Amino acid sequence: GSKSHVVPSLLSGLEDEGRRLKREKNRVSAQKSRKRQIQRADLLHEACEQLEQRNRKLKKEVDSLHEEQRLLSETLRAHEPFCPIMHCSFACSTSSATAARCV
Repeated sequence: GSKSHVVPSLLSGLEDEGRRLKREKNRVSAQKSRKRQIQRADLLHEACEQLEQRNRKLKKEVDSLHEEQRLLSETLRAHEPFCPIMHCSFACSTSSATAARCV
């Protein structure tokens, strides 16, 4: 009679141990998953900051180029009334000998 109680309690103990191991494995897996999510979020945050910094730099460059374009356009407009090439006829610009006289 005593052997019949030992086998079920051994099986029950093994099942409990199996469940405990499974829970532990699941806990470790969930912990690793959370860690990977945090690392990925950190990488995305860093990439976002770098892109925002690059965007600010490019916007400054665009502003600078717009200002340069404005100044060059203004300079060209100021130069046009005095430019001998601008007052030369189209026929003048087609012949190099005649174009030399226009300048």
